[in-house]
Amino acid sequence: MAAPHPSVLFVHTYYPEFLQHLYANDPALANLTFEKQRAHVLATGFCLSDAYSHGLRTLGCQAEDIIVNADLMQARWAMEHGLKLHGNIHDQRRQIIAAQIDHYRPDILYVFEWCPLGDEFLSEIKSRMRLTVGQIASPLPENRTFLAYDLMISSWPPIVEYFRGQGTQAELLRLAFDRRVLERLAAKPARYDVTFVGGFAPSHPDRIEWLGRLLENIDIDIFGYGAEQTTKESSIRSHHQGHAWGWRMYEVLQRSKITLNRHARIDVRGRVATDVANNMRLYEATGVGTCLVTEQKANLAEMFQPGREVVTYENEADCVEKVRHFLSHESERRAIAEAGQARTLREHTYAARMEELLEMLHSRL
Repeated sequence: MAAPHPSVLFVHTYYPEFLQHLYANDPALANLTFEKQRAHVLATGFCLSDAYSHGLRTLGCQAEDIIVNADLMQARWAMEHGLKLHGNIHDQRRQIIAAQIDHYRPDILYVFEWCPLGDEFLSEIKSRMRLTVGQIASPLPENRTFLAYDLMISSWPPIVEYFRGQGTQAELLRLAFDRRVLERLAAKPARYDVTFVGGFAPSHPDRIEWLGRLLENIDIDIFGYGAEQTTKESSIRSHHQGHAWGWRMYEVLQRSKITLNRHARIDVRGRVATDVANNMRLYEATGVGTCLVTEQKANLAEMFQPGREVVTYENEADCVEKVRHFLSHESERRAIAEAGQARTLREHTYAARMEELLEMLHSRL
């Protein structure tokens, strides 16, 4: 008899800017029940949304999502369950998560890092689960060991190599596209010739200069956070169209003839790997049928066929040339966009990834 599927509690950490924007625009949201708040936030399509839990539930697992820093939502859960909180906001977050673990009683605690819970708390509560799993594909904080996890998951190969080198079990699980997005997106004609959707964070040290140089030669509509980090004279500010969170992001991508991609620089304990393709935009853009123009990377061909399913560039001059070419050759651009979407829907969906993940989890149980 096959082993029963495990129950999983996913712990997310959302961009604070997104949560502030969401609750500020809808003050009544905080007055809803926990379940209604959670459903509303997940329905925005932000980040992973409930792609993991939905995929595992489809496979027969029990799965729940918690957003650890959605403080108004979490406070509502605490109130509904008679939980008395004390200490600062970080203490309260840990108290609520501990109570939620006791409430849901998951076999597996699955934490998407960067998470404010910390190593000490995770070590204290790990005995309550059969397995603790962490997932990260961003710079590893200096003050974290991640030793409380039985398994580390990453879509960034150098991070997998690092943890294995430290004696921690680690597996590669690529990012993907949630096919349900297409059920909600209405097909609309292109509105933008060229877009860039992304942020300006410390892990993107050269992105501002790169975009500034591109804007000297091509017109780009820019969406994302962190534009205030540019100078007041920066051309990025005059091309900035505001944030594009969740469904707004998908709509912008879907209505772009071309969208540009540039990867972050991920520092893995002093080692920065610059020749690895791995970010959400690869799958989000191709998934909605946009022609993606991305950097030429050594491992990109493992995911997409360069020149047929995505367009690649070597440097800024090459990027400008490729953009100009495909803007003026619509049939070629459409063929690449359609081939990229077909590849993503065939191989790079969360439905497929969750089958991979479930196998990894079962093997550790």
